[in-house]
Amino acid sequence: MATVDLTPFGFTPTESVVYSALLRLGPATGYGVSRATRLARANAYAALAGLVDRGAAYRTAGRPVQYRPTDPQALLAHLAAQQGEALDRLSRALENASQPAEPETRVVAGARAVANLIQQLVARADQAVQGILAAELWRPTLPAWRRAATRAVLDVRLAGESSDTEGITKSAVPAGTPTLLLIDDSRVLTVAGTGEQITALWSTHPLIATLARAALRTLT
Repeated sequence: MATVDLTPFGFTPTESVVYSALLRLGPATGYGVSRATRLARANAYAALAGLVDRGAAYRTAGRPVQYRPTDPQALLAHLAAQQGEALDRLSRALENASQPAEPETRVVAGARAVANLIQQLVARADQAVQGILAAELWRPTLPAWRRAATRAVLDVRLAGESSDTEGITKSAVPAGTPTLLLIDDSRVLTVAGTGEQITALWSTHPLIATLARAALRTLT
């Protein structure tokens, strides 16, 4: 089993190795993890403590103490929430520290990159998000929608069907309707393609926001 790389999210390489070992081993003692990873026992225990502190593992009751890995999907949601909070803090700091920015338009490609972009934009919404979201993008971005629902007005419809929208989205529109989101009336995201061929364009240009508002009146 390949090592899961957690280092982009602030974990150490050793913690990545130990988390991967826990996924493979299931509940394990620090000694068992040390043997399985060929790490010095002190290093293994230090990595386990780091994983517990950051929500990637937890200790079980009883003796000897064992460690379990946090479910991968739960860990993804936890890290996404942390990233959203960090981006919020950075956004506020940049707004306070900089002059008004020039309008910007960019393109990202690939399923993971598009999902990450949607999560970042939606999680930072503090006023409103309106538009249409392809059903295939719902589950990968759900943590951000949950966060946005606590502080912004959401008027979003899914293009296609999803088994559980948690009451966050409104009625569905036909599958194949293009994704188009208007966030805080100033940021626009539109998506084309499916699967790994998916591409997203996002912009802060006022003209594109005006076009998005007009398009959403037609689509919804």
